Amino acid sequence: MDPHGESRSLLTDGYIAWSFQIGPATQYLCSVLGTNAVPPLKALSFPGRESVFLAVDCAAASRIPPHVSDENGRDFWVLDRKISSGGPVVPQIMPAPLTVSDVRGRADLSDLQFPIFFENVDGKLGIPLEAAAAGRCGTLRNAQEYAQLGAWSTTHICIAWLGYQWFARLIRVRDDTPPHRDDPITVATFAHRVGESVNSFLTECKPDPGYTSSDGQCWRIGEEGVQPNNVMIIGAVNPSAISWMPILQFIRHPSTEYDTIADVKNRRINWEAIVNLTS
Repeated sequence: MDPHGESRSLLTDGYIAWSFQIGPATQYLCSVLGTNAVPPLKALSFPGRESVFLAVDCAAASRIPPHVSDENGRDFWVLDRKISSGGPVVPQIMPAPLTVSDVRGRADLSDLQFPIFFENVDGKLGIPLEAAAAGRCGTLRNAQEYAQLGAWSTTHICIAWLGYQWFARLIRVRDDTPPHRDDPITVATFAHRVGESVNSFLTECKPDPGYTSSDGQCWRIGEEGVQPNNVMIIGAVNPSAISWMPILQFIRHPSTEYDTIADVKNRRINWEAIVNLTS
């Protein structure tokens, strides 16, 4: 069996491919790994943890510690998690990853980070939006460990919900409180800030007038559509050196029908027009 074909098959079962389509998801994961193709994946499951891990062997002598180990003590990095129970995954548009030149040649700040998944200590994957936005994130696994968010002191939480205008909110990813000033923020704090950002999007979002007709799906937001109490934050991906995008899933299937929107297959997003890349 072709290992790369098998990897692609496994990736199609994961949250990232369902959120951003398989092509952009594969490009992002290759950028994270620094490879031209996704290496052979292994599906790992652990007792008491509800979602299968889609993982690759750790590179020898890497500075990045392993995420999980199998029953034989073999170390792996987690690229995605297999979709578990719940409603539909929210589709979004992922822009092409930024190159080193896009961040003014600052190679130390151009590395993309592995996706972060919000898993609870009871093994359940994801945190309800309302809990995250309110800062009730203490039940997350490794809640007080540093979130691996890269070298920047700020980043943007970006949402490309189909049928709505692009959303970007600036957040700090360094601690502001003594004696931890300028330390990376914790996983719990990151989940909180992602939750606040998603909540702001649902409150402030505006329809995109550029979408007029399509075969795509756009879940309506508002009083007669999607509400915060039906959104779960599964985790977040790092498609550019200056942004993270949340992985979102409905807790249950929305009662509202989806709107039809314009075809997004070839839609491009210009990072330069959204955020200032200068330091």
